[in-house]
Amino acid sequence: MIKRSARAELTPFHYAWVIVSIAASMQMVGSGLRMAFGVVVDPLVDTFGWSHGSVALAYASTSIVTAVFSPIAGLLGNRFGARRTMVAGIVLFATGMVGSARVSSLWELHLWYGVVLGAAQALFLVPTVPTVAVWFRRHLGLGTGVLMLSWGIGPAIAVQVMSVLIREMGWSDAFLLTGLIGTGLMAGMMLLFRNSPEEAGRRAYGWRPSDAPIATTGKTPPARTRLFQMHIQRTNAFWNLIAIHFLGCVGHAVILVAIVPMAIHEGLSPITAAGVLSTLSGVSLVSRLAAPIIGDRIGSKGVMLLSFLGQGLTVLLLLDAHTTLAFYVFAVSFGLLYGGEGAVFPVINRQYYGQTPIGTTYGWQLFGAGFGMALGGALGGVTFDLTGGYTLAILLSVSASVAGALCILLLEPTKRLIIPDWEDESETGDATVARAPRPVGADAPGGGD
Repeated sequence: MIKRSARAELTPFHYAWVIVSIAASMQMVGSGLRMAFGVVVDPLVDTFGWSHGSVALAYASTSIVTAVFSPIAGLLGNRFGARRTMVAGIVLFATGMVGSARVSSLWELHLWYGVVLGAAQALFLVPTVPTVAVWFRRHLGLGTGVLMLSWGIGPAIAVQVMSVLIREMGWSDAFLLTGLIGTGLMAGMMLLFRNSPEEAGRRAYGWRPSDAPIATTGKTPPARTRLFQMHIQRTNAFWNLIAIHFLGCVGHAVILVAIVPMAIHEGLSPITAAGVLSTLSGVSLVSRLAAPIIGDRIGSKGVMLLSFLGQGLTVLLLLDAHTTLAFYVFAVSFGLLYGGEGAVFPVINRQYYGQTPIGTTYGWQLFGAGFGMALGGALGGVTFDLTGGYTLAILLSVSASVAGALCILLLEPTKRLIIPDWEDESETGDATVARAPRPVGADAPGGGD
């Protein structure tokens, strides 16, 4: 009877895969529209006469707002549940897309695309990863890998769709149409979304009858969250992972935003240039899937180090890219490694901190990522305006990725939990924290580097 129960929680038809599918779809919409911004740069420049740098700063404002709202979104997800937080994000998404479609000045672009869409992305993207982690007692690397595929599929599809729509109906109607369709799809998916296995009356994927119970209701008591944050902020990994995500995102945001204008500058057509970005995103599916699975088995630190070095060094190929073939060779080389840069973060959090209220912590990591995307996204356009080329932006991208790799070397090994006894302190000021039983087996980090 026990064996039958154990097998049932590993079935391909487990509801955890429904949650992964919904989270992946949400990520596809969010990441796709953000990464497709490079396709919109030249149309906006042609329409309004704005400089490449000023348009790139609008992308930067989106990333900054997303960064600022990410810890807040993580906190709201812990407090009220991911579903309510994500619904609020969908409402803002619809508002921001309609507003972005009607801009006629730079300040409007910064308001609707920057502030409103930036806040929306934080609210419906940040809670998804901690929620997926709650649904996986074991094999989190597999669940994360499938989820992270969406970060490659979304841009690969969105870039081509937006490019065609802009050509056929103009950038304004393209924004409006994709915004309305995206809103409808995400709202429909929320009908099937559940914050936790307990809320759905189920067990987490990989659960075994011998496992101790875990308090994962999808709404963590505030006192327990505060206690965990107090302990985690004393660790080197908490601060280092924020810095690492920042540097990694600087490194690839330069490329993701500037690669289409860069290719057009070298003589490629807009559709062909968009294909470079689509190819890059499509090829990244390999490392997005493989990196968290391998990291779950052998330890995430080494996998993350390889991803950062690969992301940084392959950018050097752009220094001599002047033909269509050269750009596509770069897209394949860069994509094979860059996809693993952010994909391993959910797994390394589990290996360091086990089954914990990780929403706020992951939000802080995305805080670093958001500011990295902002800086990197702006660098390509700003340096082009200053120098008339992209050489400086390429070198800055390489430097950021290599600096991130050096920070990874300072991380603790992932062989054991960093703060296994954090709940031994059960009193926090005026609140008493109900101590949840420490899980057996599931918290043992996978691998060791």
